[in-house]
Parts: sequence; structure tokens; C-alpha cells
Amino acid sequence: MFGYRCGIRRLIHCAVTAATILTPAGLVGGEANESVQIVFDGPTAIPQGACVPQLSFRAVDRDGTPLGDYSAGATISGLLVRSDGGPADARMQPLTAKAAFDSGRLTLTPDSLNVRQLSVSTDGLRVRGPEGDWHFPVTERSAWWRLLPPVAAIAIAVLLKDVTVSLILATLSGCLLFFPVSDFTSAIPVFCDTMVLQVADADHASVLLFTVLLGAMIGLMNDSGGTRAAIDRMARFADTRRKGMVLTWLMGLLVFFDDYANTMLIGGAMRPFSDRLKFSRAKLAFLIDSTAAPIAGLTISTWTAFEIDQVKAGFTSAGIEGDAGRFFWSTIPFRIYPILMIGFVAAVAVSGRDFGAMLKTERRRANEFKEKFVTGDAVGSVWFAVVPVAALVAITVTGFIVDVDAYRLLLVASFIASTLAYILPLVSRTMSLDACSRSWTAGIASMIPATIVLILAWAVSGICQSDRLDTAGYIIDAIGHAVRLEFLPAIAFLAAGAIAVAIGSSFTTMALLVPMFIPLTWNLLNEAGTSGLDNPVFAATVGAILAGAIFGDHCSPISDTTVLSSAAAGCDHLQHVATQLPYALLTAAASVLLGYLPIGFGIPWWICLPVAMAACIGGVWFLGKLPQEPAGQR
Repeated sequence: MFGYRCGIRRLIHCAVTAATILTPAGLVGGEANESVQIVFDGPTAIPQGACVPQLSFRAVDRDGTPLGDYSAGATISGLLVRSDGGPADARMQPLTAKAAFDSGRLTLTPDSLNVRQLSVSTDGLRVRGPEGDWHFPVTERSAWWRLLPPVAAIAIAVLLKDVTVSLILATLSGCLLFFPVSDFTSAIPVFCDTMVLQVADADHASVLLFTVLLGAMIGLMNDSGGTRAAIDRMARFADTRRKGMVLTWLMGLLVFFDDYANTMLIGGAMRPFSDRLKFSRAKLAFLIDSTAAPIAGLTISTWTAFEIDQVKAGFTSAGIEGDAGRFFWSTIPFRIYPILMIGFVAAVAVSGRDFGAMLKTERRRANEFKEKFVTGDAVGSVWFAVVPVAALVAITVTGFIVDVDAYRLLLVASFIASTLAYILPLVSRTMSLDACSRSWTAGIASMIPATIVLILAWAVSGICQSDRLDTAGYIIDAIGHAVRLEFLPAIAFLAAGAIAVAIGSSFTTMALLVPMFIPLTWNLLNEAGTSGLDNPVFAATVGAILAGAIFGDHCSPISDTTVLSSAAAGCDHLQHVATQLPYALLTAAASVLLGYLPIGFGIPWWICLPVAMAACIGGVWFLGKLPQEPAGQR
């Protein structure tokens, strides 16, 4: 019996000893609280130098069930931060933070830590609480991965000829960089959250509403016959080949509020005149294509809010405090390519001269076009078009003068303009209530593809922002000290042109480059001691990107506006690309050699721009010939 009791005692002693060894550190109320575990939700992989918008932790029991009532404090080490108010290129500093769980969760963000940027050290994160210590390793990837989203967007667009798919995959690739390959499914919720954030942003929502309301206005102007009435009234003055081309150019300037509307409306309306006045469909496609995007990019249009938004994103990334809207308008004199192209188109139309592939096409025009195109659009009052557009312009200009918020201003202006476009044909009984409503809805629906591209472009830009991959920061570190400030406007123009040619999208090019080049330029200006929103090199660099995106769009065979111009003019698409390309290249050469390079070296824009314009007009005169002239004569 004694031996049996000794055996029982020995067994109990061993069990107590084992329990003591296996109990986690920390006691609550005298009992081991081994059921509390801390889980890190990520991100669990970070490219070197990248940042994170937040770090999330959860308290769970041993079975993984969330502990909703857990509210203990914790110390988190392994953080890297960049403080507010410091230089944009300052190194990140280590930080140990103290915080408390709330309802079983703990989330660290730059705002909660009062810093500008947040990241994780290569040793990972360590969380110390009353129940124990937890270490969470974080996989570090090479810094060059921070270029993946924009590079993927360009490469996939070229490969698939589909900008929408390329932007989706580019955004997803950026989300995947924050998780190991084996845990790629965790990136899907991050991708969805990234997309939702773009729509939830108040400024982005204003841009989307502005775009669809402008679409509603355009649809009503078309269906009521107001646009056609305005075009027909102007067409009375065209009775010669040159007058017809000048009229096409002038109408392109008047339909400034949207490049798609410009292309489709004027192309469809002027096809009969181009045939009757004997200038080729390729010339018509050039006239509308080379006027539509430049005038939309220089005036108040569906482009305006998006472009201001990209400038604002660049300001945020660079830590610049200033009015992005006002700075955006200050870049207009530096958007040299679209300004020169508008003048170049006028010179071609007024002189009647052509060169290159366009000259050959014009000489064959009589045999190519025998079809007479007759439009069946309704013809209403010209006021159905004039009043909404005039209201849009007047409200917007007045708002900018009195310094109203740009996003709210454009939204209010587009709402009032589209409402006027709805009421006018309804009150005049040109359209029924049902017809006006259907036209309103159809106009909004016509802008859905554009809004999808906007959201996706924002998503790519968002994943590249300073609180995520900080792609601009990588570019600054990699090439910032190797680029001379004087060459930056020319480099920005050429880079934007090359990317726009590759992907066929002006908007995407702007979204990729503007938020990247603004911090790069600002950093170089800081190093030179000349930073300021009024610095001409700063404005010229941003203006060069906006201009270069249009140049590349004109040269790209996969550009949506290039395709639409060919379709609207009834011209073979590749013929349109081939005939327009020499004109775009000549204008781009003048923009760089006589515009951006001299401006970079301190020559004022008001000297460079007239000289470059004179060179373009001179190029038309000296290189061009009248189609009726023999090949060997001028």
C-alpha cells in the first residue's frame, strides 16, 4: 500500500512540474492565462523602403476565437517611422510604441503614431504584453519591387492591348508584394479595400459625379438636337476645302468639354462636308484627333478634376502644403505640346499644305471617297447646346476667381449645366419627360467606361503612394541625384510620351507619372535651394507630363481617342496613325528643343512658346505642299 501511495505522489509531483514548465509567462488572478494569443494580420512581407498604411493585431484564444473583451496594453518594437515636418528623403527611424487593445484589436497607423510614414524593420515586429512575448517575422523584398505596379501596367497594356485589365493586374501585383507567395490569397481583401478607398474618397467621388453629370449633359445636348444645330449653323460658312478644314478646327475648339464628345460629334457631323469639299477622311481624323485632347487638356473639361487630383496626390506624396488647383492652372503655359498642336492644326487648315503620308493621301482623295454620309440626328434649337455649356464655363470660371474648392465647384457646375440641358428641351416640348430621362440615363451610362478607368488609375496611383510602396521615393533614391534639374522638364515629357504610346491612355500615364515626378522635382529643387510653387522648372515638369501624355496618345495605335477618331471620320485606323504621326513628331520635337530644354535652363516660357510656335508654322510652310501641286514643285 505504501509503495502504491508513493507512486501516486510521484506521479502528481511530475504532473505539477510539467505544468509549471509549460505554463506561458504571465499570471492573471493567480492563474496562467495561457489561452490568450496575439495574432498579426499583416502585412507580412514588405519591399525594402516601402511603407504600410496600418499594422493590425488581434487577441484570440487557443482555438483561434477572437477575444472581443480583451483590452490589455502592449509594447510594440521593430517599427520604422518618418516624422512629419522632416525632409522628404530623410531616413526612417526606429520606434517603440505603447498602445492598448480595444475590443480585442490593436491597429497602428501613421496618424495614431503622429508620424508621416510607417514601416517595419528587417528583424520583424515584437509585441510584449502581460501574457507574454510574440515575435512576428516580416519577409523583406528587394527595393526595386516598388516599381512593379507602373511597370506591370505598361507591360500588360502593351501585351494585351487592354488598359482596364492591365490596371487591375497592376494594382493586384502591388497588393501581392505585402504578402509571401504562399499566402497570396491574403492580398485579395487588400486589393478590394484599395478599390473601395478610391470610391470612398470624397474628392474622387466628386470627380466621378462630375464626369457622369457631364456625360448626361452631352447626351441631352445630342438627343435634343442642340449640338447638331450649333454645328449646322457654323457649317454655312464652309464652301471651300480650306474653309471646311478651318471650320472643323474651330468646332474642335468649341467642343472643349470632353475629348470623346469632341471626336464623335465633329467627326460624324463633318464627314459629309469633308467628302463634298474634297479633303480626305484621314485629314478629317487628324483635324479632330489633334484638336480634341489638346483643347480638353487646356480648358475646363472632363479632364480637369482628374488632372487636379493627380497634382494633389503628388503634393501629398512630397509633403507640399499648397493649393493643388491653383498650381494646376499655373502649368498651362508649360503644356507646350497641346498648345503647339492647336496652332499646328490651324496652320495646316489655313494653308492647305501637307507633307509626308498625309500629302500622298490628300492627292488620292478624289478616288477614295465617293460615299456620301448623311446623318440622321435631330436638329433642335442651338440654345439647347449653348446655354448648358455657357453655364458650365461661367460657374467654373467664377468659382476659380472667388477661390471655391475645385472639386465642389466642378460638381456644382456640372449639375447645374446638366439640369439646364434637361429642362430646356422639356420646357420647349422638343422632348418628352420620358425622353429626357432616358437621354439623361444614357449619357451617364456612356461615361461608365471612363469612370472605370479613373477608379483603376487611382488604385494604381494609390498603391504607389508614399504610405504604401512609395514608388516616388524609390525613384528619388535611385536617380534623383543623377538627374540634372535643367533636363527634368524634357525628361518628363519624353517619359510621358513613351508610356502613353505603350499603353494608349493619357489618363493612366498622368496617374502613373504626376504623383512620382512631383516629389522627385521638389526634392531636387530643395537640394538646389530654389523650391517653391512659383518655380518655372517645377511647373514646367508637371506641365510636361500632362503634355507628353497627349503626345503619346496621338502616336499610339491602341489609344482610345485615336481609334474613336478613325471611326468617327470613317477612316482606316492604321492610315490615320501613319498620317498623323509625322505631324505629332514635328510638334513634339519643337516642344522639347525650343520649349522644355530652354525653360529648364532659365529661358522664360513667354519667349520659348512663340519661338516654338513659329517653328511649327514654318515647318508646315517649308515642308508642306498643296495637294494640287506636282510632286517636284513647291
